[in-house]
Amino acid sequence: MLEARYLVSQLAGYWRRSGIRVTAGPAWEAGAELGILHVDRTRVRADEVPAAGAARLLNARVLDISKRVFSSQLLSPGDDWDGPVIVKSNLNHFGIPEEHGRSRALLARARLGLARVSWRVARTLPPGRYPVLRRLSAVPDWVWSAPDLLVERFVPERDGGRYCLRGWIFFGTRSYSYRLFSTHPLVKTGSMIGYEYLDGPAPELEAIRAAHGFDFGKFDYVQVDGRAILLDANKTPTVSGDGESPRLRHLAEGVGELIR
Repeated sequence: MLEARYLVSQLAGYWRRSGIRVTAGPAWEAGAELGILHVDRTRVRADEVPAAGAARLLNARVLDISKRVFSSQLLSPGDDWDGPVIVKSNLNHFGIPEEHGRSRALLARARLGLARVSWRVARTLPPGRYPVLRRLSAVPDWVWSAPDLLVERFVPERDGGRYCLRGWIFFGTRSYSYRLFSTHPLVKTGSMIGYEYLDGPAPELEAIRAAHGFDFGKFDYVQVDGRAILLDANKTPTVSGDGESPRLRHLAEGVGELIR
């Protein structure tokens, strides 16, 4: 069974209560009409995707959600950019899903501990945080040669003195959008001081979704100078707060449009 924190688990609860049979596992159940490829890793090998046969498999094309695939703000050492920059992991969610179940060596654990004090000295990112630097020249040399890291222009959305992060959650034709507010440059649900629901996503995001074959997921983005900038694409979103909200029910009811 999937953990309750995953959005798909909340949707499955609605489906079961409405009489739809739902199972979770690595292979298709006999008679299944619809499946969701739900592997919480940045990359999924093609040979890990179960053959759908006559059924439909959602997100079957979404096999790589690394930031290099989607980022429009990537920088190189010699680029002409005079603004702030942010250093990120190329992997989704700080690479935490890839570490799940692994035991870290003593040296690796020590580096992570040191990174909480000085990530520059530790030569690794601090746990759960992306450093924001004032200029490109402040990026340590070792970052550029680290294959699991990247550097982007830092282009935050502002609303008065608040930083903003927008989200778009979608399942088939159903979706909803929102905006979080924080006093911290890196906006998260844990640091937010307010939120609002939006009418819908920017057209640019619709185009990205279609191009990469997303049937289900969540896009995090900002809107700067009237343009939407995608920050993160997630195919296994989690949910916090009210798991019985009308918005989640709205998503769940969209399954009827996908089952033949």
